[in-house]
Amino acid sequence: MPPVNQECVDLFIARAEAVAATVQRLPNMAAALQYAVDVCARKAPCELLADEDVAKGPDGPNKVPTRVQKILAAPDLADEDFAALSAACEAQGIACRRDGLRNHLAGIDVGLTTARLGVAVSGTCLTVGDNEDTRLAGMISEIHILILPASRIYPDLPSVAGPLRERMAERPGSYTVFITGPSRTADIERVSAVGVHGPLELHIVLLEDAHG
Repeated sequence: MPPVNQECVDLFIARAEAVAATVQRLPNMAAALQYAVDVCARKAPCELLADEDVAKGPDGPNKVPTRVQKILAAPDLADEDFAALSAACEAQGIACRRDGLRNHLAGIDVGLTTARLGVAVSGTCLTVGDNEDTRLAGMISEIHILILPASRIYPDLPSVAGPLRERMAERPGSYTVFITGPSRTADIERVSAVGVHGPLELHIVLLEDAHG
């Protein structure tokens, strides 16, 4: 891993927070996984699809029943990390999912994915979603948590041209996305609305130690 560029990290945090992202610096992956579980445990439960055959809770804001058991989806974690996350979720009564997210298109509570790199000047994260469940975890979750090694933050877009070329050479048809802040649009009467086309909240976890 390259060394952490503290100037880039500080700028990244400032710019990400300026576009309504929540940034949390944590020492290692274990802390990041626990953070995701804690965020999921605190939030209000998602609403259900009409045909979901699960236990139903009180009606949500749209007069649709809520899901009793919350869902935390983490499709692209390594096996060891997913096992640790599953155990932490089970202790909180949270369902931990790695696939089959098409069955929960009304929304999942928390989607946890990893970012390949960050762009300091705009507070942007680059993700790769070649797997459909990875894409869905970042699109249909009410809260999206991105894990980003602090050492993978670049100053600006020109500086990520090299890594992008390498990525495209590996997988020319890959699904690569730049994410800056939570979903936001002003299409309807030029009134800004958050969460219309994606997550209501974006949390970025900066890992100090990407290996631990």
